[in-house]
Amino acid sequence: MRAGKTILRALLLLIALNAAQCRALAEEPVAVIVNRENEVRHIGEAEIRKMYTNSTLHWPDGQPVLLYDLVVQNRLRAVFSINILGKDAERVAEEWAHLKITNQAKNPPVTMKSEALIIKRVMTERGAIGYVSLGAVRNNPAVRVVFTIE
Repeated sequence: MRAGKTILRALLLLIALNAAQCRALAEEPVAVIVNRENEVRHIGEAEIRKMYTNSTLHWPDGQPVLLYDLVVQNRLRAVFSINILGKDAERVAEEWAHLKITNQAKNPPVTMKSEALIIKRVMTERGAIGYVSLGAVRNNPAVRVVFTIE
């Protein structure tokens, strides 16, 4: 019985350290953004997760969802993946690769090298959704912040 409690305490400590690490990664909030023409004003974490896990393929108006991701090594992707998808970025990338190989990927995200490229795509594509640092889009009228990860 005592060994079980020790293991439980160790697991809880690891979880707390992981949560603290994720907060430290997020030097500033991460903004989930859409094109200003998108009728969606706010979107919840669960709906974002559905989009980024192959479940939701269209916006409420029928427009196809165009997903944008940052590279696996990017700290914003780490924050997004842990907070929204509940997994580290490497695991998410592995799962998408498996879906592609097995022809099950209905709408895989397009990986972009920088926040600037994601912002450019979201500005020009009505169905686009991506995530960037809040400061990168704070005064950009061409995109709308629909969710923030603090």
